Amino acid sequence: MHADEVMPRPAASGRRKGARGERSVVWTDDDLVRLHGHLLEKSLHDLFDARVSAATRREILAWLLAPQEWPGAFSYRTCCALFGLDSDEIRERVLARHGQCFPG
Repeated sequence: MHADEVMPRPAASGRRKGARGERSVVWTDDDLVRLHGHLLEKSLHDLFDARVSAATRREILAWLLAPQEWPGAFSYRTCCALFGLDSDEIRERVLARHGQCFPG
């Protein structure tokens, strides 16, 4: 999104008044699935983007390599599972490619 573009606003039915009268956004199941997909896609993209800091790439690798016992709502495995993807197969391919792009 460019600086001159305006973020779309949720439909009026997607908003409700909070306890203090402020408006809050209601997330649908589809919104949450799209968010998981965006997190997965962006993370894997950024892992191979040389413009992304080494620290950020390390964080992405840690997310990718987190033990299965750490399921978390936005874990790598959860993101893959929502789309029927084999997280182990993708991890192996990503790590092999990462080793080729960033040896050592």
